[in-house]
Amino acid sequence: MASFWTPAAFAQITGGRWLIPPPALDQPLAGVSIDSRQLGPGAVFVAIRGERQDGHDFVAHALAQGAALAIVEQEIPSPEPGGALLQVPSTIGALHALARHYRDLLGASGCRVLSVSGSNGKTTTRHLIHHVLTQAVWRGTQSPRSFNNHLGVPLTLLAAQLGDAFVVCELGTNHPGELAALAELVRPDLAVVTSIGEEHLEFFGDLAGVAREESAVFDFVRPGGSVVLPEARWLPLPLELPARPGVSISRFDLDPLASDLPLPGLHNRLNASAAALVARLFGADDETIRRALNCANAPPLRSEVLFAADPLRPTVINDAYNANPSSMAAALSLLKDWAGRRRVSILGDMLELGERSPTAHQEVVAWALAAAEHCIFVGPCFAAAIAQISPNKAPGTGQVAAYSDWSTEVIEAILAALTPQDVVLLKGSRGMGMERLIPAIESHFPSATNEAAGDGLEFQSTPGY
Repeated sequence: MASFWTPAAFAQITGGRWLIPPPALDQPLAGVSIDSRQLGPGAVFVAIRGERQDGHDFVAHALAQGAALAIVEQEIPSPEPGGALLQVPSTIGALHALARHYRDLLGASGCRVLSVSGSNGKTTTRHLIHHVLTQAVWRGTQSPRSFNNHLGVPLTLLAAQLGDAFVVCELGTNHPGELAALAELVRPDLAVVTSIGEEHLEFFGDLAGVAREESAVFDFVRPGGSVVLPEARWLPLPLELPARPGVSISRFDLDPLASDLPLPGLHNRLNASAAALVARLFGADDETIRRALNCANAPPLRSEVLFAADPLRPTVINDAYNANPSSMAAALSLLKDWAGRRRVSILGDMLELGERSPTAHQEVVAWALAAAEHCIFVGPCFAAAIAQISPNKAPGTGQVAAYSDWSTEVIEAILAALTPQDVVLLKGSRGMGMERLIPAIESHFPSATNEAAGDGLEFQSTPGY
C-alpha cells in the first residue's frame, strides 16, 4: 500500500471512488478534520451529516481553505477548482476505517494507545495522564477537549504522530454498545476505567447496566496490555474483569504523590492517583510524578477555581460540564470542606436519569442543604424535588431558591444573592449550561485583578467531569 497520508491510500482504505481525482495520487496529505473552519493547506475534509448541519454544505468552503481532498457521500455542485472529491457510502464509516488502519500504524511505530473511560473523572484523568507523561519527557498527544464520541475518538487517533510514545484517547458513552464500538477502534494497550456511577440511567437502566457498558473496553485490550481500575472500595459493584491471558490488572487507591495536587477535592486526588499509576507503568519514578502532579491544572469546567485571588468577586468552583448523582456528591463534598467563606451551591438538573430522576434529585437537594448555607436550584427536576422538602427548608426562607428554567430575571436574582465573600459551586448536566453564570458574575462584580475566565465552550461530546 502507498504511504498512509496520500490520496491513493485513503481511496484504498475507504473503498471510495473518485468524483474528482487529485492532481497526483501520491501527494502528501496533512491531517483530517470534520470542521471546515479548522483546515490547513493539504488537509482532508470529511463531510459529516449532523443533526443541525450537513458537512456537504461546507465542502466548497473547505476546498477554498486549502483542503487537498474532501470525502463525501454525494456529488458536490460547482466544487472548488483543484480540489479532489472521494465518494464513499458513509463518511462516518470512512473516518472509522481510516482511524482503524492508522491505529495499527501507530502501534507498529512504537506508539502506545491508552484509553480512559468511566462514569466520572475521565476528562480530568486523561488530562492528568498526558500532563504527567509529557512532564516525564515522553512525547505524546491526547483527545482535544472532550473528543470522546464516534467522531472525536477517530479524530484523536488520526491526530497522533507516528513514533510518539503515546496517545491518550477518552472514550464516552450514553447508550449501550457505544463503548464497545469505540474500544474496537482504539484497541488500547492500556485501558483506564476511572469510576462507576449512576450515569445515563435512562438508557443503561441501573448501576449494573452502567458497569456492563464500562466493562466492554476490556474485550479490546491488546495482548500484553494492561487494565487500570480503582480499588474495590471505590466501586459500587464489581466489574467483569478480562479473562483473556496476557492482560495484566493494576488498581489505584489514594496515592501519597497526589497529596499536594493543586486541583481541589477527593475525587481529583483519585483521578491523579490513576494518572500516577499509569506513569509508573510507563517507567516514571515517583519524584518525577510528584513534581508533575504538583504543577497540574484543571481542564475547563472541571473543578476550575475562578476568581480566588480577587477580593471583589466570589470564588467560583466551575464544575459545570456535566452532572450525575455521584459527581454531584463529589462536588458538594468539595464545597462542604471549603472553609472561611459562605458556601453557595448553584445546581442544575441532572438529565438522562430515567425513573431514578425524582429520587436522585431529592437526594442531591439533601446533600446540598448539608453542604451549603445557601442553595439555588435550576430546572424542573430540582423544582419538583424542592416541593417535597420540609417547610423550614422551603424556598423563601433564605436557605433555598428554586427556578424551573433559565431567564434573564433568574440570572439577575442569582447574582443578587451572591457576595464577594462567597464560594460558589456551579454544577449541572451539559444541557443546563450552568457556565452561563460565569460571564454574568464577571459583569456583575467588578474585578480587582482583571482575571478573565473565558467562555468555557468546547466540543459537544459525551461528558465527564
